[in-house]
Amino acid sequence: MKMHKSFGWIMTFTLFAGVLAACSGGGGGGEGAAETPSAQQPSASGGGETTPPAGNGEKITLSYWAGISASQSQSLQTFNDLLTYQEMEKRTGVHIEFQHPAVGSEKEQFNLMIASGDLPDMIEYNFTAYPGGPEKALGDGILIELNDVIEQHAPNLKKYLDENPEMKKQVITDSGKMYVFPSIGVGNRGVNNGIMIRKDWLDDLGLANPVTIDDWTNVLRAFKNEKSASAPLTMMLTHLLGSNTFNSAFDVGVDFYNDNGTIKYGPIEPGFKEYLAQLNAWYEEGLFDPDFATQDGAAFDAKVINSSTGAFFAFIGSGMGKFLPALAEKDPKFTLAAAQYPVKSAGQEPRFITYSHEYRGTGSVGITTANENVEATAEWLDYFYSEEGHNLKSWGVEGVTFNWEGDFPRFTDLIMKNPDGLSIGDAMSKYTRVNAPAVGFVGPDEYIEQYYDYDQQKEAAAVYSQFQSNASETRLPLVSHTPEEANELATIMAEVNTFREEMLLKFVMGSEPIENFDAYVEQLKKMNIERAIELKAAAVERYAQR
Repeated sequence: MKMHKSFGWIMTFTLFAGVLAACSGGGGGGEGAAETPSAQQPSASGGGETTPPAGNGEKITLSYWAGISASQSQSLQTFNDLLTYQEMEKRTGVHIEFQHPAVGSEKEQFNLMIASGDLPDMIEYNFTAYPGGPEKALGDGILIELNDVIEQHAPNLKKYLDENPEMKKQVITDSGKMYVFPSIGVGNRGVNNGIMIRKDWLDDLGLANPVTIDDWTNVLRAFKNEKSASAPLTMMLTHLLGSNTFNSAFDVGVDFYNDNGTIKYGPIEPGFKEYLAQLNAWYEEGLFDPDFATQDGAAFDAKVINSSTGAFFAFIGSGMGKFLPALAEKDPKFTLAAAQYPVKSAGQEPRFITYSHEYRGTGSVGITTANENVEATAEWLDYFYSEEGHNLKSWGVEGVTFNWEGDFPRFTDLIMKNPDGLSIGDAMSKYTRVNAPAVGFVGPDEYIEQYYDYDQQKEAAAVYSQFQSNASETRLPLVSHTPEEANELATIMAEVNTFREEMLLKFVMGSEPIENFDAYVEQLKKMNIERAIELKAAAVERYAQR
């Protein structure tokens, strides 16, 4: 049996008898779980005897509502075309009728579906965003509570959650109810964004990749003076407002965060004053892009491609993956590198890193109250938490889309050099469900290593992720607010966010002296930011009690 390096827990995993029988050609099935010390590696053909998960000898059909992304729609009309699900049907005897909302109108069509009461058997949706939260979705009669279902019919998921109690906290409500089969992030390369820098410029200037704020000041001055960069450092306003960048050096978050058990709001903390003062100093010296407040994505891209900037915030895939080939023809020496999240002094570790939660809500699947085959549905979903199911979902069919190299699942040329000219990402979308959140586990290291085309991207994933565990200590968990709390919080933060953005621009651009930071904080307190912190703290406390 080939073992997946990211899943040590699978060494002792349990497979549900019914599904396993379908994979191995053995009999059995029905209720109850069977321990198996070594699951069989699925065959490439998926042939042989198949047994429906329900074990009643008849194939069943289940309906499954799920959005299909714009990128996936370039390769697929429906998930029924996906190799992973075609193989799943061979192995389990369960046919899925997928229902897809139009691309770009998922939320509207979800609301229409809920309002109509015409529910499918399964819904793939981020129910943490359901109005009133997951408890409301259960109370509204949309989803069924899954605690007993998972206990009896989902041994793989149950085992994983039993062995990972912190993860279990993330996927239950404050009252302890399970409401979906979750999409769970794994892997050690989870951070996919940060500050990128012109490595060829650093080499020309004999400079090292900057780490501290002083390093950054020296590098940006060199970019301005010796490389004629009009915007040595550039960002868009959304990057400053919503992502961790240079604030990490001042040990403060850009939003609510956990500081050793105390919930804080970064923009009113003393560290944020230092952070704004530093940005203002760079702005006044011509090191920080004067257009940062208004530029759009096209203007941002142009500055990178025209070598007007030498450092910027971007994502590894959509940013570095776009800029590297775009400039290669213009300047063969051009190359980028990831700069670690900055710190104030050498030897420190950043604590504030933009890093997604392991449970992200999206890609998770709830069983609806309309479902008449709950046991079979649970068993079918649970298969994705087994090693075989994870391999099928992530890599496809052995010999077709991947082959084992030791314990490493290496994609074949059907994915890496697609004969139809598909990009690696589009080919993954056509045959597997590895490159978008979906029920089961997402983001394994083996996927990251093969998804990125360039060595610089692979190195960036390692650089950005080296301190990802620190981020887990400061970011808030995925908390739930009561409907009353949610309404009060939304009212407070609507006013707070507008004022915060206005004042951030003024402080950075110098139209408001940084000495007025305390008055700005007092104004935020008048806007009830301290009440908002209380609401967040209460939700975090409930989360801790789960």
